[in-house]
Amino acid sequence: MISNNALELLRSRLLSLSPRQREAARFVIDNPEQIALHSMRTIATRAGVHPNVMIRLARELGFESYAPFRQQFRNWIVAKGPTNWVGRAQDLRQQLGSPRTDLVGAYIQQEVDNLNATFERGIVVRLNEAAALIAESRQVYVLGLRSLFSVGFYFHYVCRMFMRKSVLLTGTGGTFADDLRNVDRSDVMIAFSYQPYAHDTVKAVDFARERGARTIVVTDSKDSPVVSKEGVTIIVSNTAKLLFPSMLPAFAVAQMLATLLVAEGSEETLAEIARSEAQLNRFGVYIE
Repeated sequence: MISNNALELLRSRLLSLSPRQREAARFVIDNPEQIALHSMRTIATRAGVHPNVMIRLARELGFESYAPFRQQFRNWIVAKGPTNWVGRAQDLRQQLGSPRTDLVGAYIQQEVDNLNATFERGIVVRLNEAAALIAESRQVYVLGLRSLFSVGFYFHYVCRMFMRKSVLLTGTGGTFADDLRNVDRSDVMIAFSYQPYAHDTVKAVDFARERGARTIVVTDSKDSPVVSKEGVTIIVSNTAKLLFPSMLPAFAVAQMLATLLVAEGSEETLAEIARSEAQLNRFGVYIE
């Protein structure tokens, strides 16, 4: 992973900062690209703090002013390399000159860092909130499109073992809108969405909210178009010098959420798992 000294400083000094500086620091840690791309006042507004807090935060970390602090993030953006698919592919090809063990080791460390960054800062609270919403719902609409379809399908696949109310949104045969026709305030939608954000995912989440359904979004930025003050938002770290952003953090969130639902389930949950297992055995799905 490309080193960002400012981010490393923030993480190491987070607990020693004042409450307002800590609030600003958490925003910076969650949204490092924004620091490079936007003005200090814009960042302060999005972080919910006064611009002076951003200045004091930079000085607290040893920078003379906000400008050199921001420059750290600009340098980091440049060092990360291309973000378009062709550029990513070219970058991967150029790395083939490195020893394979070094290349694989770097990617493994990158994924470890992603998982560590994802499973901190109160994620257990948000996972519990999401599990509670699902447990209380009439139906659970599961949405993951394009590269994230695998994550959505996995979550739906696991949940179908112990609850009948999971509905996977696929749009098969052009029926995407049809599948959402009956969503209402008694339902929950869980959506997995990464940049570049699929247009149909954004439309579906907006529609569900208009109908009063509660939403759980697993995404890569607080500025993601599926994020709202309503419902539960789980931000994952998916940095990766791959063709697509890392899927592992989203899969890990899906796994943990399904695990919580089983652990906190009732006797009916166990009975449903037994029925599912018996039915699969009846069809001889797996080789004994």
